Amino acid sequence: MYGIAQPIGILVRMLAVLFLVAATYNPSGYSYWHWAFRGNADYWALKIFLGLLIIFGFVFCLYATWRSLRLLLSVPLLLVIAACLWLLSDWNIIDLSDWLQRTLALEAGLVVLLGTGVSFSLIRYRLSGQLDSRTIT
Repeated sequence: MYGIAQPIGILVRMLAVLFLVAATYNPSGYSYWHWAFRGNADYWALKIFLGLLIIFGFVFCLYATWRSLRLLLSVPLLLVIAACLWLLSDWNIIDLSDWLQRTLALEAGLVVLLGTGVSFSLIRYRLSGQLDSRTIT
């Protein structure tokens, strides 16, 4: 645990969640959603296999987020993300009436939420020096 609790561990987890979210759907047109549901009707076995892998990845991230943050930290984090998007919109940095910017902002919020949940035990260790109680058995 001591070697992993570095900022690079948090960055790797955030990038893995970013890859999962962006590979599932992104507005560029190069995502699993576009390939599986808007493409041709070939490769159904591969499409189902990759879809199940994506579902597994999201279930893993959601379960890790739920175990780490619970409702007590998930709701305030969602409120901070929403307030940040509102503030950026208020400062005219992003335009939430534009479909592309709204989609990217929501995906970024999802990445922050899931990435924080997946790496929260590392964040807690870095802030407090306290190991997660589930790692001590």
